[in-house]
This record gives sequence, C-alpha cells and structure tokens, in this order.
Amino acid sequence: MNLDFRQYQYSEESRQNSLPLELSNNFHPLLSVVKETTVKDADKPPPPPDNKTEVRPKEETDPLSSDPLSDPLSDPLSSLAFDDPLSSMVDPLSNPGGPMDSSDPSDRGRTTSIEDAQVMAAQKFEDELETPWVIKKQQILKTYQVTSLKVSADFMKDEDNREEGKSLKSVDRTKKRLDALEDKEGGEEMMELTQKEYVEQLTRYHEELQRAWKAGERVLSIKIVIKCTRLLADTSVVQFYPSVFIMVTEVLDTFGEIVYDRIMGKAEEDEERDRREREEEEKERKEGKKSKKKKKKKKKSHLPPNWTTEDINVNAKETCRNWFYKISSIRELLPRIYMEMCLLKCYRFLSTDEYPQVLSRLASMIRGVGDPLVSVFAQCYLARCGGVVCREEQGYATTMVYDYLYGFKEYETEKFAASLNRMGVSLEEYLHLQSPAVEWIFKCVGRKAPKSVFTTTLKHYRDYSSNSMVLKHIIDCFDPKHYAPNAAAMVSLVKMAKPSKVGMIGVFETIAERFIQSPPPEEQRMLVLNEVWKVVTKCDDLKTYISCSTAWLEVVLHHYSSLELNVLLRDVVKHLVVAEQEGQVEGIQKDLEPLVKLLVHHCYDFNGVILKSGELLAILDKFKESRKAEHCKELLESFAKHSDETSDPVLINTLFEVSRTLHDSIDSLSPEGEQRHCASLISGFIEKINYGKDFERQLNTYVECRAGFCNLDDVKTRLVLCVCKLAMQTLNLMKGKHNKKTAAFVKGCLAFNHITIPSIEDAKIRLDLLVTCGLVGLKNMCLPQTDTFLKQAIVIVPEVAGGNGGADMIAWVGTFCGLLVVVPGSPDLGPFYLMNGLQKALGKWSEEEEGGNAAVSSMMKASKKFAKSKCLLLMLGTCSSWAQKKLPYAIPGVDSNDTLYGGSVGYMEELKQLSEAIVGEVVADIEAMEGESSMKDELVLGLLDCLIEFFQGPSADKMTKSLAKKMMKREQEAGLDKNKRWFMKIKQRLGLQAGQ
Repeated sequence: MNLDFRQYQYSEESRQNSLPLELSNNFHPLLSVVKETTVKDADKPPPPPDNKTEVRPKEETDPLSSDPLSDPLSDPLSSLAFDDPLSSMVDPLSNPGGPMDSSDPSDRGRTTSIEDAQVMAAQKFEDELETPWVIKKQQILKTYQVTSLKVSADFMKDEDNREEGKSLKSVDRTKKRLDALEDKEGGEEMMELTQKEYVEQLTRYHEELQRAWKAGERVLSIKIVIKCTRLLADTSVVQFYPSVFIMVTEVLDTFGEIVYDRIMGKAEEDEERDRREREEEEKERKEGKKSKKKKKKKKKSHLPPNWTTEDINVNAKETCRNWFYKISSIRELLPRIYMEMCLLKCYRFLSTDEYPQVLSRLASMIRGVGDPLVSVFAQCYLARCGGVVCREEQGYATTMVYDYLYGFKEYETEKFAASLNRMGVSLEEYLHLQSPAVEWIFKCVGRKAPKSVFTTTLKHYRDYSSNSMVLKHIIDCFDPKHYAPNAAAMVSLVKMAKPSKVGMIGVFETIAERFIQSPPPEEQRMLVLNEVWKVVTKCDDLKTYISCSTAWLEVVLHHYSSLELNVLLRDVVKHLVVAEQEGQVEGIQKDLEPLVKLLVHHCYDFNGVILKSGELLAILDKFKESRKAEHCKELLESFAKHSDETSDPVLINTLFEVSRTLHDSIDSLSPEGEQRHCASLISGFIEKINYGKDFERQLNTYVECRAGFCNLDDVKTRLVLCVCKLAMQTLNLMKGKHNKKTAAFVKGCLAFNHITIPSIEDAKIRLDLLVTCGLVGLKNMCLPQTDTFLKQAIVIVPEVAGGNGGADMIAWVGTFCGLLVVVPGSPDLGPFYLMNGLQKALGKWSEEEEGGNAAVSSMMKASKKFAKSKCLLLMLGTCSSWAQKKLPYAIPGVDSNDTLYGGSVGYMEELKQLSEAIVGEVVADIEAMEGESSMKDELVLGLLDCLIEFFQGPSADKMTKSLAKKMMKREQEAGLDKNKRWFMKIKQRLGLQAGQ
C-alpha cells in the first residue's frame, strides 16, 4: 500500500466557492430596522456624568494600555469606595419630625416597586373584607372550644309529639301542660355533656328539622328551630358561646332556605292553568265520564332572573305573609328575632323597597336583648343576613356599631363585674369572646365607608370604648386612607387604648399591614416608626414580637430607607440571641418563616444591604439544617433573578457562606435531581462574580470556591470553564501578547484546571474539559501545558463508557482532531506522537468489556468497534491537513507543523506510514465484521469517501476501485439502490464508464 496525499489550495477553493456580495437596495426588508435603530440611538440624550467617578482623558482610561496585574490593590475595598449604599444618605433619625430624604440612590433598586406593593396590599385588604362566612365559621369553631358543659335535660329530649293537635285529646293536652308547669316550678334538671355530645345533639336536631319538613310537619319544624334558638340565650358556658352560635345559625340558615324554596315553588305555579284543569275535572265528574288522559304533572312557569314582587302570584304572597305571621306570634324575643332574620330573603316576595326599614327595625329590636354577648352575636347574624339581601345598605350596621360601643358603659358597673365573676371569666376574656362578631359587624360597616362614617365611629370609640380589641377591628376594617394622613395621632390612640386579649403589639401589627397600602406622610414616618418601636422592642413574648416585626419590616422595605432596615434587623437578631440563650428558639422557627421569606424576596433591595449586613445569616442560623438549606436555595434563586455581576466583597462572602451551607446539605444519599439543582444555583452565583481587571483576586476566589464546593462535580466543571474564560480575558486584554507577569498568571490558571479536572468523576466531562483547556493553553502559547492536557485526555479515553452507540466518542474525537491540526509536534517524541497515542487509546477503548449479559455485551462491543473505525476515518482528515503545504487555519503566535517541518521528506514519510496504518486498521475492522450489516456498509462508504477526498495515485485508485466494485456488486445482487448517490460520486471521481 503506497498512498499519496492529495494537495489542496484552501484559499483558492474558498475564493471559488464563495458567493459574490451585493449591496442591498433601499427596499431590503432589514434596512428599515437598521435605520430605525440608528435614529432611536441618535435621539437618546447623552448619559449624565457620574459624579462618583473621576473623568480622565481617553488615553488614560484605555483598559488595554496597561498591565491588568501590575497595579496591585493596596486596599481590597478601595474599588468599592463609591458603592457604599449608606455613603450619600442623610441620617433620617437625626430629624425625626422632618421629611425623609428620598433621594438615596440605593433605595431605587427595590424588588417590588412602591406602587406595586400598594396595589397588592389594597387587594389583600379587599380580600380580607370579602372573606366568606364559611372560612370565618371554621376559624371560630377551631378557636372556641371546651371540654364539657352543662345543659338543661330538656335539650336532650326529642320533639316526638308530631301534630299533637290531632293525636291528643283535650284532657290529655291539659294534663301535659300542667305537668310541664309543675316541672318548671320544681327547677330544671341539668346534665353535663362533652363538647362532642353537644355537637352531635345539635346535628341530630338539624337532621330532624329536614326530615320533619319533608314529612310536611311544619309545626314540628318550627318547634325544633325555636328549641335550638333558645340555646343562644344560655351563657352558662360562656367560653363555648361563639361555637354554639355557629352551629345554631346553621340550623336557622337551613330553615330559612327551605321556607324560601317552598314560597318560590308556589310563586312558580300557573294559577290560571290549574283553575282550568280543575274545572275540566269537575265537569267530567258531573257527567260521569272517566278521563282517558293521564294526569299530568303541573308545569312550572319559571320567573325571570330579576323578578320583582309584581311577578309573584297571590298564593305565594299569602303563604309568605302567613310565615311572617307565625314568626311574629312567637312569645320569646330572641327566637322571634333570629327566625325573622333567617327569613329576611323571603321579604322579596312582598316588597323590595322595605329592606332598609326592616333591617333598621330588627337592629332596634336587638337592643332589647339584655346580655351583651348574646346581643352582639345577634347583631352579627343580622349583619350577615342583611349583607346577603341588601349589600348596599349600611345604615342599620352603623347603628349597631354605635349601640355596641355605647354598651361599654355597662362593663364598668359592679353588677357586670359580679356577673363576670359568676361566669368565671375576666373582662379581657369576655371581650375576646365578642371579637368574631364585632369583626364581622365592622367589616359590614367599613366596606367602602366614607370618611365621615369612620370619623364618627372613631369618636364613639374614644367616648365610650377605648379598648384595644375594638380599635384593632376599626383599623383592620376601614380603608387606611382615612387615618394614614394622621398616622402619628393613630399611634397615640393605640398607646392609650385599654388592654384586652389583643395587646398593643397586636394592634401595631395590624396598623403596619395597612400602612403598606397607605403609608404615613413623609414628615411623620420617622416619628411613627420611633414611637412604635419604643413599645415593640420591649415586648417579652417572642412570638408576638416576631409577628409584629415582620409586618413592620415590610413597611420599612417599601417606605423607608436602608438605615431603618438595618436598625430593625439588628433589633430582631438581638431578641433572637437572647431567646437562644434562654432556649426558646426551637419553638419560634415557624413564626420566623414569614420574616425570612420577606427578607429573601427583598434581599437585593438597597444594593443588597440585607445580605451585606450579616443579620440575615444570623437569622438563618436559628433554623434547622433542612429548612436553612431551603432558604439558601431561595436566596440564590433570587440572586440569579434580580442581580447582575458583582464585585462587592461583603456580598460575595455572604453568598459564599449561603452556597456552602447549601453544599453541605448535600450528601451521597441526596437525589440526583436535588444535587443538580443545588449545583446549578451555586454555579449561577460563581458566574456572577466579577472583579473587573483584578484577575488575581478573581482566581483566588475560584480557588476558595473549589475548596468550598468539592463534592459537586457540576460546580467544579463550571469553575474550570470560568478559569478558562479568565485566561482568555487576560489574553484579550493584552492584545494577544503576554508579558512576563500575565504569562505566569495564565500558567497559574492552567495549573488550577490541571489540578481540578482529575477530581471530576465523569470521564466524558473530563475529556471535554481537557480539550478546552488544551485549546486555551495553545491560544496563550503555553505549549507544555497544552501537551499535558492533551496527553491526559488520551490516557483517559479507555475509561469512557461506550453508551449512545459510541456517538459521544465520535464527536469528541472530531473536536480533538480539529485541535491537533494546529498543535505542533514534540522535538523529542516526534510530530505525530499524540495521533499515535490516540490510535492506541481507541483500540483499548473498543476492547473494553461492558457490563450486562452476553447478548448486550456483544452488541456494545460491535458498536464500539464501529465507533472506533469512524474515529479513525476522522483522524485521516487530520493527516490530510498535515500533508498540505499550508494548514487550513493557524493560532497566532504558534508555529504549527507546516512551519516546523515544512513538508520534509522524513516528515511526509512518517505521515504516510501513519495514514496507511489507519487505513489498514479500518480495512481489517471491515473484514472482521460478520454478515451484511448496515454498519459495515457505512464504514465502506466512509472509507471510500476518505480515499477519494484525501489520497491520489495508483495505489489509492486501485484500493478505491476494489472496494467500490465489491460494494456495487453486493448492492446489485441484493436489489438495493440506497447508495446510488455515493456510487455516482465514486464513478465521477475515478472516471469509470457505465458498466465498469
């Protein structure tokens, strides 16, 4: 075999194959876009001069005119001297009564704008006012519970005297009434029940009501409802009263619905059709005829959607009036009021204009209820039912609020104090029982209430109540724009409020939530914050303190500066340190979650002041490792979204600690997806570290990162690529010509990679990184380092798995051979020692045994043999390039083989031997393949293509013709025509005639 290389003129071929260029005319579709962009750029005003930087002549600011490593920093923080977010801030604490300085540039980079925060707070306020009763009901049942309670024995008796007027004689009825009177005179028998038994009995009454109604026993239904309603007059177990109210009103709601449905059913009947049907039936009966028609069900005439009382027939109206007459005849006040309230929706059948009068009448009737607790819950039920039938009407609710506030006078009497003593509760606990009802009433009043209503309500509060529970609901339910302009006075009002279960700290927390939506005026903000924090910081209950601090933290983040933020965070950490010393931190981790989430979301506001202060890390240290790692993930995700490259050493150090915490939470048992996610977050942080021209400092940071994140291969891979980028930046900065110091720095970068890459477990990743580092070394004219990387890559080729049919190895060899084109040979080992080594390594790789059963192993081995032959064909392309007088491409400053050997006889002879050895090995592999496999055909065609493209002369033509004839013959015998294009190309190149 004597193969001669074909010679190419790359520049001439490039010129011949390139298309001629033509200037575009005025109608080119992209020309208008270019012009528009140019005009827009021209219209932009010039950027304002930056007062923080010194303006220098152009020749002095050229980054390429100086050695980036020759100017060591005397102060490692000097480059950040003008980036301190507090440097240009006027201390707002020095003037608590004056306006705040809003010109702080660090305050402009908030994650959420002030307008967006106010919109979100307003939406939250509206959602809270519109909280469904179903949710509120569940909260009450969960809050107010008891272990046991005493009830009348009559409560456990079922109403079994169904339609007693029919079943009992007059004498029996009289006897029963006399027995009842005797029982009453003798005193009621009491029973003690558990809460569960009490609830089950009320549930049975509820079910009995529905059964009695379906059976048509209306009187029994009313008796059951009255009996349940009487429970609302019993305050013997006052701690359970709110829950009793919820369960009883469920019975009332059911009663109201079924009565409404009955009246609606009558309203939808067609009276005229019913009259005609009755007349026809009467006529047939008189004539003695039997109707042949089957009796049809009554057809309903559906009312229009917005029906009025004019659309209701007389029968339905009379039925409705009859029900209200029945209710008004109930002797006891409380059942009569509650049952009329549950039937409020039925008034629509009679009139739609009387709701304001009816609601006002019922609100006045509730004044006759003597017990304050019973009265306020009756007002609550009226507000709930009234809000369903007449949402716009608020006059009756306002009246109830004034009545409730006026009733606080009674709480100061000795008689009421004695009553509380009998019930076994304090005034604070008694008011806490009223809180759900009061809150619902205030929501009905405060919804879209004008300022005049708020002012009058606040006046009544100051005159009669002055209780913190009431003030909390006033603040919570009225629009904050009514009191935000007088925020300082509102804070004073909170401090003067009488204590209740809702402490002063709780009210301050509520007012903070509203100040997010409507902040205090700027001239009052510091005064308000100082006055509030004087109280909050003295709070002994850590949970209450944390909850209030979280609310005020959000206010500070949106409406104050970074200075106030730092002061608040330091105070929080101070309390946590004290709590940790007392062993209380374990119980407040759940309460700290909202605060930490808020800090994480805004951690890059004010130029990252939250992270730089160190308080965030101190707070995170109070969490368990698992939760701490989750918060670290959130921090790094937020950093990736909201931050650009940074050179701030404090910020970088903080994020490094955060990343290391996340790294340490990963172990060998962690899921692979979790490891990849954490590595991605840490890599994102590493990529954003940028010290500008201080390359040595950047490399030192990468060294620290390698030591800190040694267990994540993805992070080490990213570090290797970042260091390669750093070396190339140095080369570009020096315009491709290193001096002694920069050359040493680049060698240090390559040494970093030489140490780091072997610690990566995946051999395929190591191969890719070694080739990349080899290219970087070659570009920077570090030839010994390049040889080291490439030799190291060849050594680990046999370790690479043969998955994916060897496609990964084929792709890598293509990249490697492309680099070898310009890599100069070794004076000691010869010009082709790397290629020889690669050929041997591929042979070992193809012989490596794969795991699995025999059939799988055999298939994998065949695939690797095929992939090895494809790689050898790629190596022929490199050999062809080396045989040219001038290589197709070159590295500036590097003398490749075309310069070093200049096509010498010995060089060409050794190259021919190498090429012939490669071709021989491919031919041997083809002949060793059994059967007529598609892989064998593909290799033959690939070899033919290489022989035609790279070689010439009799020997090459003879081998090409031999292989081509064998291939064509096999195709013709098999009747295949899939490789016709290849054969046409071969014939054209060899000059074969048809039939040859």
